[in-house]
Amino acid sequence: MPNDNENTQRCNVFTAQTCKLENGEVAIKEVVLKNVPTPLFVLFAYGGDGAADFEKAATNKKKRLEKKYPDAEIRIIKGFLYPNEFKKEWTKLYNELTPPETSCQYDLWQIHYFGHGGHDALYLKGKGNEIHFNDQDNMEVLPWHPHEGIFVLHSCRGGAYEDTYDKDMIEQQICLAKTISEKQKTRCLGQVTYGNFATNITKFNDILIGGGIGGMPDSNKDLSAEEEAKQYCYRSNRVFNAIAQIHSDGVLWGYALLTGKTKTKVLKLKNKYENNDDIQNSTLPKLYPIYQEIEKLSSKNQILPCRVFNNGTLEPRIVEVDVFNQNDLEYL
Repeated sequence: MPNDNENTQRCNVFTAQTCKLENGEVAIKEVVLKNVPTPLFVLFAYGGDGAADFEKAATNKKKRLEKKYPDAEIRIIKGFLYPNEFKKEWTKLYNELTPPETSCQYDLWQIHYFGHGGHDALYLKGKGNEIHFNDQDNMEVLPWHPHEGIFVLHSCRGGAYEDTYDKDMIEQQICLAKTISEKQKTRCLGQVTYGNFATNITKFNDILIGGGIGGMPDSNKDLSAEEEAKQYCYRSNRVFNAIAQIHSDGVLWGYALLTGKTKTKVLKLKNKYENNDDIQNSTLPKLYPIYQEIEKLSSKNQILPCRVFNNGTLEPRIVEVDVFNQNDLEYL
């Protein structure tokens, strides 16, 4: 995990003076107090194409975070369209969390991004309106919590370094998630494939059985956040999922799918990788590794494990049928 920063060290402990009676006289005593900042979670939901679904996924994540962290502050920032609007919100957050008079109020635990993206950038409205989190974007380094801090990309392919089709970049595992983790000095989670919306089938069944929204009690009401997350380990049939998505909660995450538009797009990436002369003449895998993983898990339509970088170092992950990594269950 990232090392403690000066802000965290300064906020953890401070001293104060109190008075007490000793032998009938007032004595001043110095005591050590521990400050407990409020955990802060910030969920960004893109306001352009697909805005309603992005906001819906963010709202569902907010509900599950509230279950797990009842004392936290959880915000949704929505409606932004262009890079300058997103950067403005980022700077506002930086200005709130860094001044001495307010820096001890919050601990920044998680930022989630619900929107469009690719292997090297977030895609906002309009051609060329991308955010790469590189030196040119000049994004302020936020004061992330040293142990809990993480930037979670629900956008497409943020961890897919193979999609650079560049031998050196693939060997160095360069992708958006790695860049963010290095520049922000924290952990960053990226999807390996295209993000898809997966519906909570249990809640949808409540609606069907109850004859309409509100007709039946919520089956998830008494579930923990961890138990509810496990309901999204597999994505249902694409037609049924599309119908259920209209009425039920859902998540935006990477799934091992070889159906519909996702299959078409993945096959294009596969073809481009496997017909790249530089890659084929190198020591890199000759077959597109991401397709190999998707094919392995696609019979179950299960989660394709995300990739998490910690200060630029890729954390281990397991890709096996019916096996789920904690990073996926924790952050989806």
